[in-house]
Amino acid sequence: MRLTSSSSSSLGSFLKQQWLILSIGVVILLARAWPRLFYPQVWDEDGTRNLPGFIQNGLADLFEPLNGYLVLVPKLITMSAASISFSQYPLISTLLAWGVTLAVFYFIATAPIQLRGGLFLAVACLLVPSDPEVFGLPLYTFWWVSILLFVVVFWNDQSTDWRLRSAIILLASLSSPVCIVVLPLMWARALWFRRSKVEINLALLTTLCAGIQLWVMHRYAGLVASGLHIHALRKVIPKFLGAYTVGNFLPQAQWVSGFLLLLLFVLAVVRDPRSLVKWGLAYLWCAAVFLTVSRAGIDFIHQALAGPRYFFYPFIIQSWFLLQIALTESSRLLRGVAWFILFIAVLNASPVLDRKQDDLNWKAHLDSCQHYDRYVIPVQFDGHAASAWWGLEMTRQQCVLLLAKDPFYSSTDALGFPFRVISKAADSGSYLPKLVTVGTRNVQLGNEWLGTDYFESRFDGMVVFGSFIDSDANTGSLVVDMKRGDKLLYRSGPTRGKQIVEVLGTPFPATTLPAARNWVLLDFSHDVLPEEFAVKFSDKGTGWGEWSAIALKSD
Repeated sequence: MRLTSSSSSSLGSFLKQQWLILSIGVVILLARAWPRLFYPQVWDEDGTRNLPGFIQNGLADLFEPLNGYLVLVPKLITMSAASISFSQYPLISTLLAWGVTLAVFYFIATAPIQLRGGLFLAVACLLVPSDPEVFGLPLYTFWWVSILLFVVVFWNDQSTDWRLRSAIILLASLSSPVCIVVLPLMWARALWFRRSKVEINLALLTTLCAGIQLWVMHRYAGLVASGLHIHALRKVIPKFLGAYTVGNFLPQAQWVSGFLLLLLFVLAVVRDPRSLVKWGLAYLWCAAVFLTVSRAGIDFIHQALAGPRYFFYPFIIQSWFLLQIALTESSRLLRGVAWFILFIAVLNASPVLDRKQDDLNWKAHLDSCQHYDRYVIPVQFDGHAASAWWGLEMTRQQCVLLLAKDPFYSSTDALGFPFRVISKAADSGSYLPKLVTVGTRNVQLGNEWLGTDYFESRFDGMVVFGSFIDSDANTGSLVVDMKRGDKLLYRSGPTRGKQIVEVLGTPFPATTLPAARNWVLLDFSHDVLPEEFAVKFSDKGTGWGEWSAIALKSD
């Protein structure tokens, strides 16, 4: 088959358009989540639930609920990435997550829907003025996939591609309980286009999926809503509407800006009461806010500091609503106001454009895992190493088996860390001192840690040696004689990088100590360590939060 010059030109224009859309998505996603791509990590329940579930149960874990509901897409990413390479899991899973996000972006920009805006609708999803918590992470892809349910709700009624919509409904509904929210609108479509069997079948399919999610949620005893209280309703205006416009750079004006935005939405609906699109967006916004307030509690969330993911849907719907006003409103004044608010919302995203994260050294922890009976690989909680209390617990056998079939892993010089961290829990101080096996007599002469930790901790029958004497700028080192299997307590400030441990006379290189805002137990039971050795702890940090300390038994 030979393409004519006309058809070839049309194909070329089509491809250029697709690449332009995807390029815009990539650029904005990079601006918001570049650290997650350049030094990817394992985050939250992805490391504590999804990965362990796959390691222990294989594909059977695919439909195991997470936090009370099914999350099909994140689990598919986890299983695919871990099957390809466990050592490269953070990178591969992140690439798959970015692929899902960009696919959703492209789909929103090109879908045949009744919402006006096209590419602007997709860009609005990437420029929500909240912390990019849900950007570029495998676990949070269900937030992105769920947006497709909003798209299906506003699908052009003249379209015949029911197979595509059916696939979207299945994939998104089995990944998030948002299908319960859109169910009334799917039945509203079926009733409005009552001569269409396709719409009725799609509504029935959504009902089936929503029923499955409700059944799973009902069976999950740990799913408890915080409750919706009347006092919370008065905070909706500043918390969701005001925070969207000026919350990140002028929070004192949230009440005023939020009220004006609400007034604009009300005017838009009143002036065009026959618009099913505007009524649908108004319903979705109310439903999204209701779910957030009833589940997370309005007093405990903030678009930049606490639970920013809960603002994702309300902010997207607000942007889409503004775009409909800007592109369809007959009043030039209201169109101008809508465009102005959209511009301000983009500026409001600047202070929370990206999120930094520390590197937890996944590969080095996998190296270590093979040298201990049990090992906990830390996973990210908020991006800071000092807060990485969650972990993926694995046995030596599990590590060895997974890495043995990993085509990207090399066991050459795979020593890992000379110690393992037993606990990083906030309440660990009550029992960890009982596990310490090293005494003060093991401290060699020349000790320069003549202070304590910043909080001047005290333990019965123990002595604290710390670099903190009168400020964080104090430095120094000490050497402790130890035996393989010995354990001691360690603590540091929130800033890490210049706190070093060296196992003298061994092949282990100097290692950066973990950031530990609470006391943790360092267990030197690595099977390559000699029976006896000396460990040098050094603190070379002179900046804020750069101190470290150990605690030993009093001899």
